[in-house]
Amino acid sequence: MLEWRKISRLKKRYHFGASNGGWKYDSYPELESLDAGKTMTIAEIKGPAVITNFHSTQHFIQDPEITKEQRKGLSLRGLILEIYFNNNPIPSVRVPLGDFFADGCLGRAEHFTSFFIEKAPQSYNCFIPMPFEKSARVVLVNETKYDLMNYSFVEFENLESWDENLGYFHATWKRFAFQLDGNTNIQFFHVNGKGHLIGRSYSISTDELLFRDFTYVMEGNNEIRIDGEDNPRVDYLGTEDSFGFSWGFQKVFNGLFNGINYVNLRKPTLLSIYRFRGNNTIGFNKSLDLRINWTNERLFKSFQKSLSRKVSKDRCWIDYATTYYWYQSTVGYDHEKLMPLNERIKLISKSNLDTK
Repeated sequence: MLEWRKISRLKKRYHFGASNGGWKYDSYPELESLDAGKTMTIAEIKGPAVITNFHSTQHFIQDPEITKEQRKGLSLRGLILEIYFNNNPIPSVRVPLGDFFADGCLGRAEHFTSFFIEKAPQSYNCFIPMPFEKSARVVLVNETKYDLMNYSFVEFENLESWDENLGYFHATWKRFAFQLDGNTNIQFFHVNGKGHLIGRSYSISTDELLFRDFTYVMEGNNEIRIDGEDNPRVDYLGTEDSFGFSWGFQKVFNGLFNGINYVNLRKPTLLSIYRFRGNNTIGFNKSLDLRINWTNERLFKSFQKSLSRKVSKDRCWIDYATTYYWYQSTVGYDHEKLMPLNERIKLISKSNLDTK
């Protein structure tokens, strides 16, 4: 991916720049800080240019009146990363900060480095290139009641001209719970327009005893339909394989393009995974649709009967928090409405232990 000629070749002109945000305690007291209920601007950049790096501190809430897990949840999902291009009022990126960096299961992910994002000690870094023609605005929205200490910066490079073939980066987040059995076939992601998908990250949690070790959860055909076609263009025969793994999610592995950066196979059952694409992006001209379909699992017929009995008793709930990353020819996306903050920060949004 890193071509030595491009790294070593000297340029006629250098157009590198950077913009700071948050840390008003040093040379720039005029910087906006990440105060409770406020939106903090990190960068406003005129185009044409390309964002090459986004860095943010991790955050720590000190409040003895709430649990450690609540403090962690607020610091990860109470802060929303938004990126706007070309003065569009609709953000192209709207994702809770921790989920954008695949720090799944409320910050339990181990430190990892991928080609595009990383969780470093006490910080996050994003290396996804984000070109734009007219303008870019990068902000953090603090939806908590706490003033938080933050230092963020955005690095960018000005372009001499705009290339119409460049796409605009987008990312979106969705959290939802559903009952999983042999009849489950759910749309996970859909986008209209022209572009290509470069990655996804999932944070999955459940306290259903039948799903220990992610039994059956790891199955499900990952069906990708392009431009409205009836049959899937790509049909990965198992979720674990679609992320680059086999025989379930056995242990932590952090690769450059795919990883399991956290897994707990017992109670509660928790998983944080990511999969990115470099030269093998999935392109679309009109639309892309991704579904996970558990209806064809022939090896699990008897197990599916057990699931159906449990479903009738309001069991077999599983919780997915999903982030998708892609480029598109236009700017803005119709993001799912974020659930209320007190629900967003729960480790498991729908418990199976509340039922009998």
